[in-house]
Amino acid sequence: MKTRSLVGQTAALTALALLVTACGGGLADSAQGRSDQPAASAAQAVYAQIAALPKDQQRAKAVELAKQEGAFSLYTSMTDSLAQPVVAAFTKQFAIPVSLFRANSETIVQRTLQEGQANRPGADAVESDFAEMATLAGEHLFADYDGPALDRVKEGRFDHWTADRVNLFLPAWNTNLIAPGQEPRSWEALADPKYRGKITIELSDSDWYANLTDYWLAHGKTQQQVDQLWQGIVANAKAAKGHVVMMQLLSAGQTSMDAMNYTYITQQSKDAGAPVAYRLADGTNPIPAFPRPNGVGMLANAQHPASAWLFYDWMLDEGQKLLVEQHLTPSTEVEGDTSLQGLNIVPFDTRSLVENAKSWDDRYDAQLRGVQQVSN
Repeated sequence: MKTRSLVGQTAALTALALLVTACGGGLADSAQGRSDQPAASAAQAVYAQIAALPKDQQRAKAVELAKQEGAFSLYTSMTDSLAQPVVAAFTKQFAIPVSLFRANSETIVQRTLQEGQANRPGADAVESDFAEMATLAGEHLFADYDGPALDRVKEGRFDHWTADRVNLFLPAWNTNLIAPGQEPRSWEALADPKYRGKITIELSDSDWYANLTDYWLAHGKTQQQVDQLWQGIVANAKAAKGHVVMMQLLSAGQTSMDAMNYTYITQQSKDAGAPVAYRLADGTNPIPAFPRPNGVGMLANAQHPASAWLFYDWMLDEGQKLLVEQHLTPSTEVEGDTSLQGLNIVPFDTRSLVENAKSWDDRYDAQLRGVQQVSN
């Protein structure tokens, strides 16, 4: 797989195109809601009413019905710094009260599955990581969206959900503690003994571990060489739970470098005055960046289906501009988006991670066994 740097307004589209598998096309399949359940039947009737209209009339009908519903429930693993602006903007535009449940992605999927099994849905829509979205879609909990905003997404259409953004994995460092010229310029550099005790690794980032392992193997390294690199990285590292926690530690100078973090979290902290960076002084970073998709889905048995449809549509339309304002990478082409400028984007393998999630989790846990954990 050949890597390349991507710049310009089409960068977000290309980043999503580099997702080597998209787990299907979504629109090619019929709606997978559990129509045998009363709530699902009622919701499907609303979805069908909206879908029966010409696409240029669907948004207006969804707004009309959503205002009659008068409420909307969102489950999301967005960080608080992102979830709050999203909810505020959606509420301001449509005057629909939002009930927000924000938690880590594992909690989101567990709660949604439990409620689905009990036929007591708490969420109308879910916005979370690709693995959790694929799990929920595989359990037939989502209804298919075929609204006008879907045409904006050229890549990133999955079975029964759609990518609305990608999170980019790259190292981040404290500029007061890592001198200019001492920043890592490859993933392999994280194994350099000069970084002993200076690196923090996130406890649950098995998807980063999986993609980097496969990337190294695909680019000529032997399994022995890959194993040695991981041994070196782990020997240099401490571990922390959560990307926000990692950034808090980094910003405060309690740690020197994050082995990986989401670039938008680093950028938000930098903009707030923290001495952190993920780009070199010239504004570039040659390290292969993995674009992990996050997406949105609407529940097949939603209590407020029109609101769920409206939020889905909005996240792929007006919400894309808000994501750019928050320094995230949108799934559509948005004017002014520079989130990928100067970066080296490579494919992110979703299929292997969905199919072999437990294996990668176990292998990553084994790598971190015995590593000291730090907290803020």
